[in-house]
Amino acid sequence: MTVNQADLEDLVARRDCYAVLTNYCRALDRCDADLMASVYWPDGIDNHGVFNGNAAAFADYIVREIQNWFEVTMHAIMNVHMEVAGDVCVSEAYLFAYHKVRADKANEIFGSDYMAKFDCAGLDPNHHHFYFGGRYLDRLERRDGEWRIAKRQVVMDWNDNSPSGEILGQGMFATLRPLGERGQGDLVFANRP
Repeated sequence: MTVNQADLEDLVARRDCYAVLTNYCRALDRCDADLMASVYWPDGIDNHGVFNGNAAAFADYIVREIQNWFEVTMHAIMNVHMEVAGDVCVSEAYLFAYHKVRADKANEIFGSDYMAKFDCAGLDPNHHHFYFGGRYLDRLERRDGEWRIAKRQVVMDWNDNSPSGEILGQGMFATLRPLGERGQGDLVFANRP
Protein backbone atom coordinates (compact mmCIF):
# COMPACT_ATOMS: atom_id res chain seq x y z
CA MET A 1 0.00 0.00 0.00
CA THR A 2 1.32 3.41 -0.90
CA VAL A 3 0.34 6.70 0.66
CA ASN A 4 0.11 9.63 -1.70
CA GLN A 5 1.05 13.18 -0.76
CA ALA A 6 -2.56 14.37 -0.53
CA ASP A 7 -3.45 11.60 1.94
CA LEU A 8 -0.40 12.38 4.04
CA GLU A 9 -1.21 16.10 4.13
CA ASP A 10 -4.80 15.29 5.13
CA LEU A 11 -3.61 13.06 8.00
CA VAL A 12 -1.20 15.70 9.27
CA ALA A 13 -3.93 18.37 9.13
CA ARG A 14 -6.32 16.15 11.11
CA ARG A 15 -3.62 15.39 13.68
CA ASP A 16 -2.82 19.06 14.12
CA CYS A 17 -6.49 20.07 14.37
CA TYR A 18 -7.14 17.34 16.93
CA ALA A 19 -4.22 18.68 19.00
CA VAL A 20 -5.85 22.13 18.99
CA LEU A 21 -9.09 20.61 20.31
CA THR A 22 -7.37 18.67 23.10
CA ASN A 23 -5.22 21.68 24.04
CA TYR A 24 -8.43 23.63 24.48
CA CYS A 25 -9.68 21.05 27.01
CA ARG A 26 -6.36 21.06 28.84
CA ALA A 27 -6.38 24.86 28.97
CA LEU A 28 -9.84 24.84 30.56
CA ASP A 29 -9.13 22.17 33.14
CA ARG A 30 -5.68 23.42 34.12
CA CYS A 31 -6.87 27.08 33.96
CA ASP A 32 -4.02 27.97 31.62
CA ALA A 33 -4.91 31.33 30.01
CA ASP A 34 -1.84 31.34 27.73
CA LEU A 35 -2.64 27.89 26.35
CA MET A 36 -6.29 28.92 25.95
CA ALA A 37 -5.29 31.98 23.92
CA SER A 38 -3.01 29.85 21.73
CA VAL A 39 -5.84 27.66 20.38
CA TYR A 40 -7.68 30.63 18.81
CA TRP A 41 -6.70 33.09 16.13
CA PRO A 42 -6.63 36.63 17.60
CA ASP A 43 -9.54 37.57 15.33
CA GLY A 44 -11.43 34.38 16.18
CA ILE A 45 -14.99 34.24 17.48
CA ASP A 46 -16.40 32.05 20.26
CA ASN A 47 -20.09 31.64 21.05
CA HIS A 48 -20.41 29.71 24.29
CA GLY A 49 -23.82 31.02 25.32
CA VAL A 50 -22.38 32.64 28.45
CA PHE A 51 -20.03 34.50 26.10
CA ASN A 52 -20.31 35.49 22.44
CA GLY A 53 -17.49 37.49 20.94
CA ASN A 54 -13.78 37.79 20.30
CA ALA A 55 -11.87 34.63 21.15
CA ALA A 56 -8.92 36.48 22.74
CA ALA A 57 -11.35 38.12 25.18
CA PHE A 58 -13.05 34.73 25.67
CA ALA A 59 -9.74 33.09 26.65
CA ASP A 60 -9.27 35.52 29.54
CA TYR A 61 -12.96 35.43 30.48
CA ILE A 62 -13.42 31.66 30.56
CA VAL A 63 -10.29 30.86 32.58
CA ARG A 64 -11.22 33.50 35.14
CA GLU A 65 -14.82 32.28 35.33
CA ILE A 66 -13.86 28.59 35.54
CA GLN A 67 -11.74 29.48 38.58
CA ASN A 68 -14.60 31.56 39.98
CA TRP A 69 -17.44 29.07 39.46
CA PHE A 70 -15.87 25.62 39.87
CA GLU A 71 -13.47 23.73 42.13
CA VAL A 72 -12.77 21.11 39.46
CA THR A 73 -13.62 20.65 35.79
CA MET A 74 -12.92 17.88 33.33
CA HIS A 75 -13.66 18.30 29.63
CA ALA A 76 -13.39 15.43 27.19
CA ILE A 77 -13.98 15.38 23.45
CA MET A 78 -15.05 12.32 21.51
CA ASN A 79 -16.56 11.37 18.16
CA VAL A 80 -14.62 14.05 16.34
CA HIS A 81 -15.74 14.45 12.74
CA MET A 82 -13.53 16.61 10.52
CA GLU A 83 -13.83 17.81 6.96
CA VAL A 84 -10.52 19.24 5.69
CA ALA A 85 -10.33 21.32 2.54
CA GLY A 86 -6.99 23.03 2.02
CA ASP A 87 -6.39 25.49 4.85
CA VAL A 88 -9.84 25.07 6.41
CA CYS A 89 -11.11 22.31 8.69
CA VAL A 90 -14.73 22.17 9.82
CA SER A 91 -15.21 19.90 12.79
CA GLU A 92 -17.89 18.59 15.11
CA ALA A 93 -16.50 17.27 18.40
CA TYR A 94 -18.81 15.67 20.95
CA LEU A 95 -18.21 17.07 24.43
CA PHE A 96 -18.65 15.48 27.84
CA ALA A 97 -17.82 17.74 30.78
CA TYR A 98 -17.90 17.45 34.56
CA HIS A 99 -18.01 20.49 36.86
CA LYS A 100 -17.74 20.53 40.66
CA VAL A 101 -19.51 23.73 41.63
CA ARG A 102 -18.05 26.06 44.26
CA ALA A 103 -20.32 26.11 47.31
CA ASP A 104 -21.03 29.83 47.08
CA LYS A 105 -21.91 29.63 43.37
CA ALA A 106 -24.56 26.89 43.38
CA ASN A 107 -27.56 29.24 43.42
CA GLU A 108 -26.04 31.43 40.70
CA ILE A 109 -25.29 28.48 38.43
CA PHE A 110 -28.38 26.32 38.99
CA GLY A 111 -31.00 28.92 39.84
CA SER A 112 -33.40 29.21 42.77
CA ASP A 113 -35.95 26.62 41.53
CA TYR A 114 -33.31 23.88 41.48
CA MET A 115 -31.81 24.89 44.82
CA ALA A 116 -35.24 25.00 46.52
CA LYS A 117 -35.50 21.23 46.02
CA PHE A 118 -32.87 20.75 48.74
CA ASP A 119 -34.32 22.99 51.44
CA CYS A 120 -36.04 20.11 53.28
CA ALA A 121 -34.37 17.07 51.74
CA GLY A 122 -31.59 16.79 54.30
CA LEU A 123 -28.96 17.16 51.55
CA ASP A 124 -26.09 19.59 51.68
CA PRO A 125 -27.01 22.28 49.16
CA ASN A 126 -23.45 23.58 49.04
CA HIS A 127 -21.82 20.70 47.20
CA HIS A 128 -23.14 20.07 43.72
CA HIS A 129 -21.90 18.91 40.42
CA PHE A 130 -23.19 18.99 36.93
CA TYR A 131 -22.52 17.04 33.81
CA PHE A 132 -22.81 18.60 30.40
CA GLY A 133 -23.17 16.90 27.05
CA GLY A 134 -22.83 18.94 23.92
CA ARG A 135 -20.76 19.62 20.85
CA TYR A 136 -18.07 22.00 19.71
CA LEU A 137 -18.77 23.12 16.14
CA ASP A 138 -15.52 24.63 14.90
CA ARG A 139 -13.97 26.23 11.89
CA LEU A 140 -10.22 25.85 12.15
CA GLU A 141 -7.90 27.66 9.76
CA ARG A 142 -4.27 27.05 8.87
CA ARG A 143 -2.31 30.28 8.64
CA ASP A 144 1.43 30.22 7.98
CA GLY A 145 1.40 26.47 8.63
CA GLU A 146 -0.36 26.66 12.01
CA TRP A 147 -3.90 25.49 12.81
CA ARG A 148 -6.11 27.40 15.25
CA ILE A 149 -9.81 27.93 15.85
CA ALA A 150 -11.28 30.79 13.82
CA LYS A 151 -14.89 30.26 14.91
CA ARG A 152 -16.48 28.12 17.61
CA GLN A 153 -20.13 27.49 18.42
CA VAL A 154 -21.02 25.42 21.48
CA VAL A 155 -24.23 23.38 21.34
CA MET A 156 -25.80 21.95 24.50
CA ASP A 157 -27.50 18.61 23.97
CA TRP A 158 -28.17 17.76 27.64
CA ASN A 159 -27.13 18.37 31.25
CA ASP A 160 -27.59 16.60 34.57
CA ASN A 161 -27.23 18.22 38.00
CA SER A 162 -27.17 16.74 41.48
CA PRO A 163 -25.65 16.96 44.93
CA SER A 164 -22.10 15.70 45.03
CA GLY A 165 -21.31 12.30 46.46
CA GLU A 166 -17.56 12.86 46.19
CA ILE A 167 -15.29 11.01 48.61
CA LEU A 168 -11.65 12.07 48.80
CA GLY A 169 -10.34 11.09 52.24
CA GLN A 170 -11.89 7.69 53.02
CA GLY A 171 -11.70 4.12 51.81
CA MET A 172 -9.80 3.43 48.61
CA PHE A 173 -10.27 7.07 47.56
CA ALA A 174 -7.86 8.17 50.30
CA THR A 175 -5.08 6.25 48.54
CA LEU A 176 -5.67 7.62 45.03
CA ARG A 177 -3.02 10.32 44.92
CA PRO A 178 -1.90 12.70 43.64
CA LEU A 179 -5.05 14.66 43.04
CA GLY A 180 -5.21 16.74 39.87
CA GLU A 181 -4.79 20.46 40.28
CA ARG A 182 -4.96 23.61 38.25
CA GLY A 183 -1.90 25.38 36.95
CA GLN A 184 1.71 24.31 36.62
CA GLY A 185 1.59 22.26 39.83
CA ASP A 186 -0.36 19.49 38.11
CA LEU A 187 1.65 16.31 37.52
CA VAL A 188 1.18 16.54 33.74
CA PHE A 189 3.65 19.42 33.65
CA ALA A 190 6.30 17.46 35.59
CA ASN A 191 6.29 14.71 32.95
CA ARG A 192 7.05 16.89 29.93
CA PRO A 193 10.11 16.02 27.87
